Amino acid sequence: MKKKPTSERVVRELTTDEQQRVELARAETEANREQILAEGRLRKRALELSREQVHRTLATLKAKRESLGMSLVDVEQKSGLKPSAISRLENDPEANPTLLTLQRYASAVGMLVVTEVESMTTSQ
Repeated sequence: MKKKPTSERVVRELTTDEQQRVELARAETEANREQILAEGRLRKRALELSREQVHRTLATLKAKRESLGMSLVDVEQKSGLKPSAISRLENDPEANPTLLTLQRYASAVGMLVVTEVESMTTSQ
């Protein structure tokens, strides 16, 4: 019979130095709360915009594939991407392909993926 793994949480009191460091960290975090939240919102929006761009790119690639009359198997032969993977990219709203995958798909339908880098804030 297997023994159940036993684990007990070890709890110890913080030393005075550790307690002071925790309180200092909490105070610094609270003092910078609005800046931390603003940065988080900015990063979240940048991620959302990036995902929107990926989905627009995938829609463009699918439209190009269809306009060329290419099947998923045709794209597989030119890109090495499996038809199931291509279908998932085209239809899954949570698709998160790598740049290499986008480039392989684009190349298979005679297109290029062009990337740009922009500042997350207008003041930089």
